[in-house]
Amino acid sequence: MRLKTISKFALLVGTTLLAQAAPAQQRSLLVGQSAALTGSQAEFGRDMRDGALAAFEHINRQGGIQGRRIELLTLDDGGNEAKAKENSAHLIDAHKVLALVGYISRPSSVAGAKIASEARVPFIGPFSGTPALYRFDRYVFTIRASYDDELAGMVKQLVTNGYQRVGFAYLNDARQVNVPLVERLLAEQGLKPTVLVGLDRTSGEAAQQGKELAAANPDVLLALANNVPLGALIREARKHGNSTPFWIVSFVDSKGLVRELGPLAQGLVFAQIVPLPNRRTLRIVKQYQHDYAGRFPNAPLSFTSLEGYIAARTLAEGLRRTGPNATREGLVRALESIQDFDLGDYFINFSPKSHNGSRYVDLTIVNKEGQFLN
Repeated sequence: MRLKTISKFALLVGTTLLAQAAPAQQRSLLVGQSAALTGSQAEFGRDMRDGALAAFEHINRQGGIQGRRIELLTLDDGGNEAKAKENSAHLIDAHKVLALVGYISRPSSVAGAKIASEARVPFIGPFSGTPALYRFDRYVFTIRASYDDELAGMVKQLVTNGYQRVGFAYLNDARQVNVPLVERLLAEQGLKPTVLVGLDRTSGEAAQQGKELAAANPDVLLALANNVPLGALIREARKHGNSTPFWIVSFVDSKGLVRELGPLAQGLVFAQIVPLPNRRTLRIVKQYQHDYAGRFPNAPLSFTSLEGYIAARTLAEGLRRTGPNATREGLVRALESIQDFDLGDYFINFSPKSHNGSRYVDLTIVNKEGQFLN
């Protein structure tokens, strides 16, 4: 028994040493992600992860990057900021990931970006448009349009449509960032918010907020919030007979909200920072549909998984440009070289002075069948 145990141990040690001694060009390219796979934001996290997995699997089937596979290691943070910090440090220090990709929500994304920047690790494609991520940082690369871009486009469209009395629903923990932003955008059009409605990120109780909205009765309500409180606000508003149109920033899980609200979703307007996931006229969407169905044959298409797919494809292009001996610093320089890069009718632009890759914003409206239309 003793000899058998020693032999197994020796074999394990030998295998580990061989793996460590393998040339860098033969090892997988390991990237990390902290995302909510459980909790109220789990659909976001799973979709971002699965979109990235579909992209990486397609690339690996084509031979990977200079013959090296891309592997994604995702840790669950449950939407908790402290856990996202812990996960980020673990991915960087213990797993030595080349980059972090596809974080979700403002708290987790901002926390992860800070840790990545301090460790000089590229942080790519967070699912958040918060202004905090759009201040230049050598190691932070955003791909989606910012909330500034979305809200500016929405305000301009509302004014063009003749709306004057515009309200804003926001998350209480982001008030100091998002309320001044909307106030500034409205002031540029000679307007002030008709009503400000604060929501708790994790609460499904919005009875008082529904009364406030009904009493103010704005022409339209801009909304930057997640599904749980926003769905509650819509139900409460409609319960009080209020028919104010909701124009909603892309942070929300639009697919999930429409499913949850049923008939109440008709007429909701959503900003989107990627194209409609069923819009096969765009090459990036057609490729996403093919790769996503290949990896997850029974999963529905979604805006969020398409966003994860685009983030992963962008990261892969950076890795390709890094060359056979990929390093974190080399990846930063490679990403900065991605200018006017066509992913398939969807363009990415970085530079040494700007790490904001896209300003694509589209508006969709929900019809009575619960479908998204341009």
